[in-house]
Amino acid sequence: MRSFIGIDLLPHEKLNLDAWRQKALPEVASHKLRNNWTKQDKRRKDQNTSYMPYAVPTANFHITLCFTGNISPQQHEALCIALGNIQQRCFDLTLDSTGFWAKPKIIFAAPSELPHELISLATACSSAASQVGIAVEKREYRPHVTLVRKATPTVSLPLFQPNITCSVTKFHLFESFSDKQGVHYPIRQSWSLTSSLSIREQLKRGMVDEG
Repeated sequence: MRSFIGIDLLPHEKLNLDAWRQKALPEVASHKLRNNWTKQDKRRKDQNTSYMPYAVPTANFHITLCFTGNISPQQHEALCIALGNIQQRCFDLTLDSTGFWAKPKIIFAAPSELPHELISLATACSSAASQVGIAVEKREYRPHVTLVRKATPTVSLPLFQPNITCSVTKFHLFESFSDKQGVHYPIRQSWSLTSSLSIREQLKRGMVDEG
């Protein structure tokens, strides 16, 4: 199973980020799936003159904590046990900056200030993966939400910056797979973070279900 550990944005946070993207990135907002390209767009791609950028589906918005790659059933079981031992508090982060990375060809949103809880959680997840024999990347952790793929330097950056606060109450083990409809990231297991907020405040923030 190809997998990664990450944070799933809440539904209203995903919708808010998508609404911002439609206004701030109008030239790619309509290309949510490559099979929605116009005939002219497809002709340009076929002629190898350009690869059209496309907007990542809203449902796929997430923040990766640790990429684990292909893992065996035994590693999956051991990893879930190790992740279940992580004790971290809930926290908020604000997506208020954007950027472009040329090598992966993406435009992304990110927090300009990294909560120490986020760094601590990412470090704990990487440590848990390493403990069960999964090789993890050693490069600097740079949390972000991918907004656009197949981007090039000629694509205009966002017209204005986002300002979307996300409440992080859980982290998850995601599977990553592709089919004819695109890339999917189903959640295979979840773990709750510790909250110091009252139940009323958690309900207000959408952190728990009223039922």
